[in-house]
Amino acid sequence: MFAEQLERIRRKLREAAAADAENTVFGARVHKYRLHEPLRREELERFEKTHGIRLPEEYAAFLTEIGNGGAGPYYGIHPLGTRQSIELDGIGLPSPLRPQSREEASEEGAHEGIDEETTGMDEEGECGYEFYHGLLNIGEQGCSYETMLVVTGEYRGKVIYMDLDHPRPFFTYEDHFLDWYERWLDEVIAGYESAWFGFRRAGDERVLTELYRSQSSEAVQIEALEGMLKLRAITDETGGFLVDEHCGASRKVRKWALHVLAKFKFGRAEALLREMLGSGDAECRLNALQLIKWYMPKGDASFTKELTAMLPSESDERSFRFITTILSDSGADMLPLLLPFFAHPDKEFRIQALYQAGQSDAKADYLEAFLTALEDAEPRVQHTALQALRGVTDRRLLPAFEKLLQQHKTNKDDIRSNVKGLLEHFPFTSMEQVERELSFSLPQVKGMLRKILDPYRRS
Repeated sequence: MFAEQLERIRRKLREAAAADAENTVFGARVHKYRLHEPLRREELERFEKTHGIRLPEEYAAFLTEIGNGGAGPYYGIHPLGTRQSIELDGIGLPSPLRPQSREEASEEGAHEGIDEETTGMDEEGECGYEFYHGLLNIGEQGCSYETMLVVTGEYRGKVIYMDLDHPRPFFTYEDHFLDWYERWLDEVIAGYESAWFGFRRAGDERVLTELYRSQSSEAVQIEALEGMLKLRAITDETGGFLVDEHCGASRKVRKWALHVLAKFKFGRAEALLREMLGSGDAECRLNALQLIKWYMPKGDASFTKELTAMLPSESDERSFRFITTILSDSGADMLPLLLPFFAHPDKEFRIQALYQAGQSDAKADYLEAFLTALEDAEPRVQHTALQALRGVTDRRLLPAFEKLLQQHKTNKDDIRSNVKGLLEHFPFTSMEQVERELSFSLPQVKGMLRKILDPYRRS
């Protein structure tokens, strides 16, 4: 029944292994494109009889004709009935899960794919045992993410992804297991980005562009654009198409059109990004900053002038973080720009400013500003200031260290350990030198230096 597709899969598995000879695709170092021996038909039937089910035909054909687990998306396919993260007691009961549209998923409080009446989800969003009915665990993706096969119910045969810590099933786009598996092989062979295989629409540049053009649904258009992000490159023609769509489409579609354009044709995205940076819309501005950070070529300083001008008046902490990171990556002289933020009312601004200032080679020239930061009321700010001072051995720091050691009697906030790390680089060679050169008003600092210089001496 599936002979032609099974033969394609056998051939493509060899091609995928050759295309990824170094096993660089996510999970390939575990399965190495090898399959276990096919499952005997009687073993399959015994499993079905034991659990009162009939496995989806496409999956059963894979197990008995291709292999009983092994090579596959993420960390591979489990052998039948092994390495289960959920009990098999309810596998024969009807699955209550259903796909959910993008619009439904975006509704406040929506639980993707969950029918509360049939799954037993409580008011806190916890799922009852019924939620897992009709599911067979066929693979793992890392952490709490699992690959499941729907064995019963309306969507029998569909592959879904599940985060067991926050159960919200994602229904993959393919009709059944073999189509899903073959798509994985196609994308490995094509060299597509595969870290999150299956979460985006299938297809190459032409297929996804045609899907976009053929749809009036904004949700599907966005899915088509998202699908392009897995590609290795796009043509200039598609780049022009994305520019046109950014100018005429809805706000949500524009966002994704620009995302794809920035990833693959950053030069063509620059004018649009500058326009967004000048927007009075905070989310629009943040989106532009994210794309610049993620996709601007390394060493490119094209946006230094605009971002430097934006920095003093930036009021959004997320945007501030991106601006400072981009400017730092582009080689800008950051420290003078950051000094005013050492005293910002928002501690997150202070922390980010100090962190970036710590990358500067000129921080010793601005010691007074760092000394003020060490007196901050927030331990996290003090901690960041200490880490920013790595490499600075100016003795004017020692009274500030003494105050911190007096203030923090334990290492709960990692203050004491950071002070110790800084003191280890001061050019003291003996306790005689310490006693001779340091004031009696620094007992805590002297005590810590004693432990550093003579770690075996009893206190």
